[in-house]
Amino acid sequence: MKPFLYSLLLALCWLPPASGDAGVLVPVGRDQPDPKIFSLDEMTIDIHIENGDARVSVVQIFGSHTSAVEEGTYTFALPARAAVSDFAVWDGLTRIPGVILERRRAEEIYESLKQQTIDPGLLEQGERDAAGARRSSVFSVHIVPIPAFGTKRVEMEYHERIPVEALRSALAVPLRPDAYQAVTAGTLKITWDLQSRLPIRDFQKAGKAFPLRMVEREPNHVRGTFEGRNVALTEDFTATWELDAAAAGRTEVLTHRDPLESPIGFFQVLHLLPDSRADQSPRTIVALFDTSLSMQWEKLERSYRALDQLLHSLRPADRFNLLLFNSQVGALEAAPVPATTAEVEKALAFVKSSNLRGGTNLEAALEQALAQGGNYLVLISDCGATEGAIRNSRVAEQYSEAWKRLPPSRRPRTYIFGVGDDANLPLMGLLAANDGLYEWVRSTEPVDFKLDAFLAKLGKRPVDGLMLTAAPKADFDFTYPLEDRFFPGSAASWVGQYRKPGEAATFSAGAATVQLTLPAQDLENQQLPRTWARARVDALLAKIEREGEDRASIDEIIRLSRKYKFVTPYTSFLAAPRALLRPRVIRPGDPVIRVKTDPAIESVVAIFPFGLVKPLRYLKEEDTWQTRFLAPADLADGTYPVRLILRDREGRVFRESKTFVIASTPPVLRVRLPRARFRPGDVINVRVNASSSARTIVARMYGAAPVDIRWNQRAGASTGDLTVPPVPPGKYQLTVIAEDVAHNIGTQEVTLEILP
Repeated sequence: MKPFLYSLLLALCWLPPASGDAGVLVPVGRDQPDPKIFSLDEMTIDIHIENGDARVSVVQIFGSHTSAVEEGTYTFALPARAAVSDFAVWDGLTRIPGVILERRRAEEIYESLKQQTIDPGLLEQGERDAAGARRSSVFSVHIVPIPAFGTKRVEMEYHERIPVEALRSALAVPLRPDAYQAVTAGTLKITWDLQSRLPIRDFQKAGKAFPLRMVEREPNHVRGTFEGRNVALTEDFTATWELDAAAAGRTEVLTHRDPLESPIGFFQVLHLLPDSRADQSPRTIVALFDTSLSMQWEKLERSYRALDQLLHSLRPADRFNLLLFNSQVGALEAAPVPATTAEVEKALAFVKSSNLRGGTNLEAALEQALAQGGNYLVLISDCGATEGAIRNSRVAEQYSEAWKRLPPSRRPRTYIFGVGDDANLPLMGLLAANDGLYEWVRSTEPVDFKLDAFLAKLGKRPVDGLMLTAAPKADFDFTYPLEDRFFPGSAASWVGQYRKPGEAATFSAGAATVQLTLPAQDLENQQLPRTWARARVDALLAKIEREGEDRASIDEIIRLSRKYKFVTPYTSFLAAPRALLRPRVIRPGDPVIRVKTDPAIESVVAIFPFGLVKPLRYLKEEDTWQTRFLAPADLADGTYPVRLILRDREGRVFRESKTFVIASTPPVLRVRLPRARFRPGDVINVRVNASSSARTIVARMYGAAPVDIRWNQRAGASTGDLTVPPVPPGKYQLTVIAEDVAHNIGTQEVTLEILP
């Protein structure tokens, strides 16, 4: 890699399911962190929770202890209701932020830069495509270079929605290792800031590793800090708190509107439901326990704990049966039996005597569970179907059809407890739509709070028919509930948009009613636009999961993701120096320059090296400043500076220097083939050495589909495989075309002979 390109370079890829650690840097070629190579010198975690929205910012500084330039893989797994909202690394004193782009466009730029021997940063969710991303919460980032005896700073931020269960809430920041050994932080600082319109009581910092020093402990505000040296990250940072039961039935309305950013206002309605005791009527529960090979290690331990707690929570009047499933399905009994102590212990022994084996035939397991009868079906699994019906929509459709064919009195409520960083959350949501619910725990997060809340709902009916009405109706758009179902003791919550500030509005949730005037300007609750955008994206993703992809939904997901800055299955963070991410490589006469700025900037002026001064115009729809200019035709090829003068709303002036490149020379190619004669069906490995300016390289031959030629680090050239088509014997031309960012095109033709 050329010295002047030694800036951060990251690449995000999917990890095996076991790798659910957060904030771990593993040297390339190793399977564990090695403090002799990389140490975690400093770590800062800033946690800010405001009315159920948690913003968690993590900054880590890793130190290198070798004399060589190193590479590492940084891994982390997100909580269930979280989305990445920022990512950056530092190259020395330069912060290199990730910019959200459409997934395919990010991959295109990524591959283009790699062809120029640049290793850019690509941060994506999932393994290969959007469908895989919707099933993955695990990320990893390839970081290079890490300088000899130097440091590398990594920043990551995510937002997580914190629900209320039985008047209680909990937050867990993933720190405990799963696949890797525990890492020790040289210094660790944690700041905690919890704010709530609904009064808080009984705040508890769970665990012993990170005791908080409380700074403020008021009914609506809790603050604390932790500082330590040489802290072993052996457990997640967790905290729990209650909402005051006296506030049950209370409704709060939050608003946000910044007229300088958008004419649209945002609102959130919070309605705290009173808690209630579970129905004591006898229950018949059919438990499905996943014993496929995907449920190894921590996943098996957590699954067994969930099953054990479920069975021991049964009352003598209840009945149950247990089905174990992998490629096959095996039942404890032919039909549900009384939940006696003997039968419960027999069921647990049944699990202990079984072995993990084979794949996951979820279709067969659900079919047999429905045949058992019962009013609850409890599935404990990662829902990763590998046999029978595999596609989410097909599995869910078959189950729903079979469920609906049952008489209403025999339709079980579908409860799902998902386990593992790779749990198939979209499928869980689709299955739980059959009068049920689902919960999910990562491979390492504390299980107590979520499991207790999940089991407490066995016997509790959701609050049916609870809806939000906002009047006058014409003033409001796109209102979404933040949870699929509301139970007693939860905080029912909705987010939406309003269009007419200054109007009197009425919000009604059940019997509760709140009236207020919609503000023309309200700069509080800055999380609301992103909260609304995520709810809208979740609704669109659910639609895609049910009905398949459509261009309009995908385009809207991409637009919202870029505008409100959070990663989705259809978008990615691309992190590279801005000069590489958005190069202005132009031919003489190219008339446009475009610049993105901070939202506070109100004017931008460009000063060009050939004496031209041009103001830029703001394009609201594209969130971009733009101007047209004329590069003189006699301007020689090369790199030229342009100075930008930026002025913000408060009158402050900022100066920034950018560069653009005049390029009129096409890329130069040298094409090599392994030999000159081939037969139809042979695979030709095409090797191309091209100018570093080449953006795309394509090989074409009569009768064959075009082949992309991509950079191959191991080969030291760009390579691609072209299959010889079934053409008559004779001589043919193989044409290789290279195009640079300025759309200059270079070509080379190579003659080859096709033998009979």
